[in-house]
Amino acid sequence: MIQSFFKILFAEDNETSAELLIHFLERFNFEVDHVVDGMAAELKLRKTKYDFILLDNMMPVLSGVRLASKVPDLNKNTPIVFLTASNEKEEVMAAAHSKQLVGYILKPFDPEKLLQKIVSVLKIPEDMLVDKKKYPFSIERTQNVSYGNGVKLIGCPFQKNAEKIAQEIAFVLKELPGVRKFFIEVGEEFYYHKRAQEILASLVTRLASKYEIREEDILILSP
Repeated sequence: MIQSFFKILFAEDNETSAELLIHFLERFNFEVDHVVDGMAAELKLRKTKYDFILLDNMMPVLSGVRLASKVPDLNKNTPIVFLTASNEKEEVMAAAHSKQLVGYILKPFDPEKLLQKIVSVLKIPEDMLVDKKKYPFSIERTQNVSYGNGVKLIGCPFQKNAEKIAQEIAFVLKELPGVRKFFIEVGEEFYYHKRAQEILASLVTRLASKYEIREEDILILSP
């Protein structure tokens, strides 16, 4: 299983741009909390310890530069990178006295460069950064001497939810007559998804309802 996920607070009021970057970052083992204004970011920083902070400067209510000057104690040592337009560069540089500010990236930017910056600042070893796209998700029907019929979940279900996976499992099992109990063998890469346990719990509930069996009749086999 992944040893750790890295928590990032991302403050950006352009939701379209934010969605694209979140999609890119969560392809790896990062958990991204997104907020659209500086005040919401400050509230998050009071409650949650983050590994990294990404700030847009021009945000409603509280700018990125102002927020950087009043980061709550819980995240006083969390590194900050600004995502900023070229005409805001001087204002951002004026905030560079903050020891937390480790750099800025001018918009528009290459997400790969941001990834390199995060990896460098957090000193993430190569074997600790997981690219989920390298582990494509698939489902196979299988059998076990002890447990009978079942399915094997291979790879990481990146961008898939429990409902979709349950439909795919049902399709794989459709040739089995009168399904009354079965097992789900879960590969190690499945846990590269940050909500793996939540997805598995929902899968069991959905499949038990579909086949009108008890949840206890669906056995999860984990590595």
